Amino acid sequence: MSTATFTELLRHPNEVVAKTEQGAVRITRRDAEDLVLLRAGDLEGQDQGRALASQIMRAAVAHEGDMLGALKDIFGWMAVLDDKEQREFATKMDGLVWSSAELGAYGLLLNTYRSWRGTAEAIADGMTPLPQSEILPEDERPWGEYPG
Repeated sequence: MSTATFTELLRHPNEVVAKTEQGAVRITRRDAEDLVLLRAGDLEGQDQGRALASQIMRAAVAHEGDMLGALKDIFGWMAVLDDKEQREFATKMDGLVWSSAELGAYGLLLNTYRSWRGTAEAIADGMTPLPQSEILPEDERPWGEYPG
């Protein structure tokens, strides 16, 4: 988190606001509590991430640590995934949900969830996965990791 004084914000608002492209900016004030300036989308992402993590954690605790059972219970769309895909999704989410909550950084958790949900939506719409022979190895993919 970068910092700026309240006076800097008043004198150079565009420069201070531009810092929010790199993350939240703490606005220090002499006679009052500090303020935090951040983009609305960043705040919404934090809220969505906390809500998703909380939902998954509550379900995991209710299922006595069985992440696959917990996820199947809260995400009905998992039914269109085959058993291997369900286990892969549960394994990824199990690692991400706890670390995301501990770090307060939810981007990867949200992206993984959205990717798998998108895969399920595509399957439900009748799309079939690409044959393994048509999928480029990960290090040759120009756009990053294959979603799903």
